[in-house]
Amino acid sequence: MGAALMAGVVSTPAFGVEDDPVPLAPRITSNGPYTECTANDCVGQGEPGLAGMFTFRPNVADIDAETGSTDVTGYRVRLQSEFGATEVSGAEPAPYAVVPNVDGPQVLEVQAKDWGGRWGTPAYFAFKVKPASGAVGQWQFADRPTDPAVTTTKDSATEGTERHDATLKGGATWSDRARRGRGDYSLSLNSTNPDKGKAYAATAEPPVDTKGSFTVSAWAYLADTRSDQVVLSAPGAREAAFNLRYSAEHKKWAFGRGAQDADGTADIVSYGDAANPPGGVWTHLAGVFDTKRDTDKTNDTVQLFVNGRPQGQPVNLSAQAAAYEPWSSAKGLQIGRTRADGRYQGYFHGYVDEVAVWQRALRPVDVREVSQLETEGGPATALVADWNAGPAVGSEIKDVSGYGRPALALSAAGAQLRADEAGQSMLALDGVQGYAAAAGPAVDETGSFTVSARVRVDSAEWAAKPIGYRGIVAGQKLEGESSWALVLTKFDTDVSAWSFVRTAVDAAGNVTERVEVQADDVMGDFDTPIDLTGIFDAAATTPGDPDASGRLRLFIGSTQQVTSPHAGLTSQAQGTGELAVGRGVDGGTLAHYIPGSLDRLRIWSGALSADGLATELP
Repeated sequence: MGAALMAGVVSTPAFGVEDDPVPLAPRITSNGPYTECTANDCVGQGEPGLAGMFTFRPNVADIDAETGSTDVTGYRVRLQSEFGATEVSGAEPAPYAVVPNVDGPQVLEVQAKDWGGRWGTPAYFAFKVKPASGAVGQWQFADRPTDPAVTTTKDSATEGTERHDATLKGGATWSDRARRGRGDYSLSLNSTNPDKGKAYAATAEPPVDTKGSFTVSAWAYLADTRSDQVVLSAPGAREAAFNLRYSAEHKKWAFGRGAQDADGTADIVSYGDAANPPGGVWTHLAGVFDTKRDTDKTNDTVQLFVNGRPQGQPVNLSAQAAAYEPWSSAKGLQIGRTRADGRYQGYFHGYVDEVAVWQRALRPVDVREVSQLETEGGPATALVADWNAGPAVGSEIKDVSGYGRPALALSAAGAQLRADEAGQSMLALDGVQGYAAAAGPAVDETGSFTVSARVRVDSAEWAAKPIGYRGIVAGQKLEGESSWALVLTKFDTDVSAWSFVRTAVDAAGNVTERVEVQADDVMGDFDTPIDLTGIFDAAATTPGDPDASGRLRLFIGSTQQVTSPHAGLTSQAQGTGELAVGRGVDGGTLAHYIPGSLDRLRIWSGALSADGLATELP
């Protein structure tokens, strides 16, 4: 190749040299931590998210032996496990950071570019990424003992050799209101006995060094918002190195770090995006303390995650408090309280489940994965509301889920309990003014949830509805809309179709986003029971839409409807107020009565898989 680079300065030679070849495969050198695989050995290094530094240089044959010049002007870099490529300028650029996002074998592909913009033969660098370290502490509370004298729950983590079992104290006990549903247990800190108002659980020794990067997470079921409610903390002699809590002052979830272990020092906090999070629902919380893998305290940050989503930007600790110093908690992990001014306080009232701690800063994608609470059969789910009309009598349908939700109260007119063919009660709805309602919500709708209704639609009454009519089987009110609803729409005289819809509004109640996933076929099963299920999977990604914060799915019976397989929601929506069957809010109007009958309405925390739904249907 002709001389093009002298003493680091590029000069463009004349174009049109027919025998000037494209660049050969460039040289790739790793500066750590990843090493190149050989034919007989491939040692894993680093971890997902940890950058490897690589140096790129022209092939020796592309360098003029006399002048040391080269026609190479840049490189195209691609990690084969990732989408897209990046261009790097210069024949000898500075070491370049390559970040693998998954563990296992990886191949780095690099091509050199010449002065004419031509890309040459690629070079390949194969290396292997070690899996990231797992949780160093995990307390699932699934080991409820048969002996009431036993008050210890096991640390079930498998990373490392040290285990830190937690002891239940102050009246804490186990509850079958648990995030994994039937057969599971959680930590109950919800006694109404005043003598047990300071219940908590704690380990004897700290499971993580709070001076280094760490992550903590838990599922919390908040029963009291009148005062600060601390889910997790790591106390020192006077203050807490961190606390994951509900802040009564700000009415938000919060993750804070004490600037020092001394009275009166600042608590530097990452707050949740949304105020007034719902109580009486399961919410996944995580807090990440990140030292950026160095000893420079000026870049240390904390960040809160709610239901797998980062809240705001990471908060720089030194920028918020000049007195900040990273310090290690010397006491055990506290579940359900914290330490401030030398005394324990902030006792949590509610339930806590699936507590875990890591001695590293989890990436957002890792936290999102943890929030899914995966099991062998898919994401874990908990039935948190079950209004079954079958055994109902009088003017209400009680919740039989075990969570003690308010009963669905029948409207004064247009709704009544009638016996079906098997002698079981069903809620009959006239489609004009009949409905049943309770105070909601029953689930944290910024996370994954499932709602399923068994309904019959009266063909004659539906035929009388005008074209364009939308009847709501069940829905949760959100200002002048429904945050979610199961809907039947009449498109034409003989054309009606089911849908599952989610709506987000701004602070003024104006609709900012509406996402609706519709059935594949028109409604044909009038006058017969239909199981209609809507699923919001908050952790699902939407192809081509990186901003989507969840995906909607609709099932009729056990069959998923695939007309809109990528119905993604980019906003967050949380309903409050009326949760109703037989009517709902749509387009600013509280009406949309549906004629027929309803047997049952159930709501789960978590997104049921197709197989999981099939096992739940009659």
